[in-house]
Amino acid sequence: MDCLALLKISARLIDLHDSLRAPGNSPVYSQENRPGLKDGRYIDLAEAVLDLLREHAHRSGNAFVGFETLCTEVRLSRPSADPDDLRYVLNVLSRSTELWTIVRGDDVPQLVSDKATELVEKAYYADDYRLAPTGRVAIAVAGNIQKFAYTEGDVLKLLRAIQAGDFSNVPIFCASILDTIRYESVDLRQAIEKGFVDQQSIVYKEQLPRYRQVIKHSAELLRQADAELKSLRKLERDELDQTLPIDIFVLEQHLLSVYQALEAFGREISELTSLAAQRRVSVVEAPDFIEAALRLVKSPASTSQLKYFFRQFGPLSFAGKYPSPMDAAGKVRILPTKAIHAVQFDTDGAAAITNDVRLVFLEAHRAEIVTRLKQGPLSLSEATSKGWCYVEGQPAWEELLGIFVAPWFLSTNASIEVRVPKELDRLSHPDVGTYAMADLELILLNQEAN
Repeated sequence: MDCLALLKISARLIDLHDSLRAPGNSPVYSQENRPGLKDGRYIDLAEAVLDLLREHAHRSGNAFVGFETLCTEVRLSRPSADPDDLRYVLNVLSRSTELWTIVRGDDVPQLVSDKATELVEKAYYADDYRLAPTGRVAIAVAGNIQKFAYTEGDVLKLLRAIQAGDFSNVPIFCASILDTIRYESVDLRQAIEKGFVDQQSIVYKEQLPRYRQVIKHSAELLRQADAELKSLRKLERDELDQTLPIDIFVLEQHLLSVYQALEAFGREISELTSLAAQRRVSVVEAPDFIEAALRLVKSPASTSQLKYFFRQFGPLSFAGKYPSPMDAAGKVRILPTKAIHAVQFDTDGAAAITNDVRLVFLEAHRAEIVTRLKQGPLSLSEATSKGWCYVEGQPAWEELLGIFVAPWFLSTNASIEVRVPKELDRLSHPDVGTYAMADLELILLNQEAN
């Protein structure tokens, strides 16, 4: 893609769009200084990104491609490309800006704005990218591509370039024709599947028949171009290969890709014509891969079927051990459906549920703690010395400490303040020996407890 052509076309239009001149001021244009590094680095990366996304769209039907894949492919042609620079270029290309213009029709001119200016579309759920509709238009404009109805003229230019020996432009013509075919196919299918085209529409009556004629004439011109290349192969002149800027085999591959896309579009037009006649959508339900996997487990495929499957969709030979439905053949048992019985509970001999330790602690010591708080501040060491760290003869240090950390368990109407000392105290106890402890202190601020 030649971004310089787009820059030359749009530079002065952008200047007019961003102009700050008020009506009535001087007509002299003096704003010529453009900010930037003036090294062309980011424009070069943008060209690489748009070219790669276009090639990926040809192979995958304009599906998303990950950032890591883009970075790897960009570095094949630009080894010094920095990932952060590439991410910056993608962020700029995928960001929309608002443009303003005046639309003049039969009525009063209207000021309208458009924000569909992003060249690259970024996925919402991942760091994946693909060409946006504006990006496809930009590539088409850069390649001087028009509607599919004029593809025959583009193919004729391709034939004339081969006949004139202008082989360096043959790949450019082929890529431009591929763009026209691919994008026209996508737009036409979307219009028909959404129900915008029926037997009474102009597309059905005029556009589709004209497309069939364009495909027929373009295919004939492509066969003539292929014959011209084959005639060059038959020439027994050694100096011919040295003068050609590109290998004849590469040119034949470009022509073949265009011919295949043209034939595929012809078959697709037949299908879309039938859909338009019936006026029904052709949306295919997504396959249920879990159900397909269960079927393969229950009824494993034969060896010949597996070989055919991997020959079509997978590797010809395995580099290691891979799981197969054959591994589970005969090992999965299908249990019969069991009758549903009412659940019955036998409570005879069941052990009684023991009381919560904290509830037992509160029943044993809550009244004493609340009474002591009414008399003044209560420290953790004093509560320990009074034996409130035991419940029914068993140590309950965690429950006593829990009261000092969360005193609202005492269920009082008064506010209780917890004070934490700045230093640790060293104490001793017959059960735990010598230990260090922050001697927390509870203070009853107001109101009496329940």
